[in-house]
Amino acid sequence: MKKNVLIKGILLLIVVALLAIGFTGCISTYPPYPTTGTVYLVVSGSYYYDLYMDYNQYFNDKIQGTYVINNVSIGNHFFEAVDYWGWTFGYDGFYKYITAGANYVYLYPY
Repeated sequence: MKKNVLIKGILLLIVVALLAIGFTGCISTYPPYPTTGTVYLVVSGSYYYDLYMDYNQYFNDKIQGTYVINNVSIGNHFFEAVDYWGWTFGYDGFYKYITAGANYVYLYPY
C-alpha cells in the first residue's frame, strides 16, 4: 500500500512539473531588439531655421543648437534645415541611416 502511494505521488509530481513547463513555454530572458533610435539635430548658422525629417516639420523658427527627435524608426531618413525666409536664404539636407541608440545629424544651412 505504501509503495503504491509513493509511486502515485511521484507520478503526480512529474505530471505537475510537465504541465508547469508546458504552460510557461519558452520565456526569453533577453530584452527585445530595439526598433527606434534618438536623433540629435545639430544646427549651425546665424539665422532662424525650420527643421524637417522626412519632409515633416518638427521644429519651427529655431536658432543654432541641438534639437532632439525621439522614437525615430531604424532606417534611412531625410533631414533638412530651411531658413525661415525660404530655402534660397539657407538650406541643408541629406539622408542618414538611423540606428538604435543615439544618432547625430549635423546641418549647416548656409
